Amino acid sequence: MDAGVETQQRDALAEGRRIYLGNLLYSVQPGDVEDMLRQAGFAESFEKLHISIDPVSGRNPGYCFVEFTTREEADRALDALPGNSVFNRPIKVGPCNPKTPSQSRWGNNRGEGRGEGRGEGRGDNYNPSFQRWGDWKGDDSRPARREGEQGPYGAMRHLDNRSQRPTDKAQLYIGGLGTMTNQEQHDAEMQEILAGYEYVAIGKRITPRAETRATPGNHHYCFVDFSSAEEAERAMKELHGKPVEGGNLRVSVPRSRGPAFEQGEGNPGWRNSAGASRQPAPFASGRRQENGRQDGQEEQEGQEGQERPARREPTEKQRTIMTSNNWRSRASGN
Repeated sequence: MDAGVETQQRDALAEGRRIYLGNLLYSVQPGDVEDMLRQAGFAESFEKLHISIDPVSGRNPGYCFVEFTTREEADRALDALPGNSVFNRPIKVGPCNPKTPSQSRWGNNRGEGRGEGRGEGRGDNYNPSFQRWGDWKGDDSRPARREGEQGPYGAMRHLDNRSQRPTDKAQLYIGGLGTMTNQEQHDAEMQEILAGYEYVAIGKRITPRAETRATPGNHHYCFVDFSSAEEAERAMKELHGKPVEGGNLRVSVPRSRGPAFEQGEGNPGWRNSAGASRQPAPFASGRRQENGRQDGQEEQEGQEGQERPARREPTEKQRTIMTSNNWRSRASGN
């Protein structure tokens, strides 16, 4: 994280200007939260959102943070916002306090929940494959397009670029994965698996249905966006059936483009030219909606009431990747 941004976040926390918003549908986008704040009377007093958007699924983790211009406005929001809803789902509101490593569910500094919300900055040496967390200051104030941009703007632009393609053969389903300890370990394991391939974004690891989890073998999976359809095809041919701990990888083209595109109208996260807000994307026929998730696609990160998976210690190679300053995809001779 940029040192200046981190300093601003610490200042907002110390001054009591940041609050927590939870119980969001996964399909909620930054503009939806902004609309709710404006309608609640905070159009002039909130500065920005701090939110995570997955670049592959377009989903948020179920919560975000809001920074206000003054502590008085933040206190007013704590009193006024309970009872408000986003897409008919009541939000949870609470103060935001710095979170210590000892408070972490996983034993490291996740910075999630009602804590400081550093998102994926969980360690001094951790550099995620894609930094999902970042500040959002509205569509009109988004910075100029930059190569390799991350955070919510980078995620939304990546989804927007995908939506412009008539077909999306650059994405792969990668199954046969074991349970994960946390997002850091997931990134490290996928980085090891994908070494030598040019990819753009790695989605979060998805938990299978309960009945599937009860059967032998590895059943967790994720989706990966590659730099081109040709690179995805090469990865599929070479990785499908590859032995991993507990079984073999299952690699294929996804059966659908995912919840972010099921309306058939491109990426719903960006507002249209008239500035009209969208409706949340419907889910595929035959699948239930529960906090914006598809059946059998429960997120491991940031959700309340989840069982902690059996801890898997990272391999030595994964530890090296997790502490590397060059986290991006690169060719490997190993």
